[in-house]
Amino acid sequence: MDWFVSVRDEETGVHLYRGGVGHDRSTVIEQVIRAGRGIAHREDGSVVDVVGEVVIDGTPVNAIAFGDPCVSDDELRLEIGIRFDRVRTHTGIRLDRG
Repeated sequence: MDWFVSVRDEETGVHLYRGGVGHDRSTVIEQVIRAGRGIAHREDGSVVDVVGEVVIDGTPVNAIAFGDPCVSDDELRLEIGIRFDRVRTHTGIRLDRG
């Protein structure tokens, strides 16, 4: 499964991207969280943007709050999984629950 995350830098208007490939749903979600958290913050810890966009295996997962310090990785994991599963189920694509 391929994936990518993008975050728009509010100061410069530039979009920051990260992408990758994982062998199953849970691995991909972990990679997405690390990438999203990584690009949602600058080196000094300030927030580039609170929200990032995610696409997993061609499925848009929509806005995820990578830059919000009040949202835990567990909450992100749950939210990304729910949104991904919802879209995949509605499109008739079989889910890989790995």
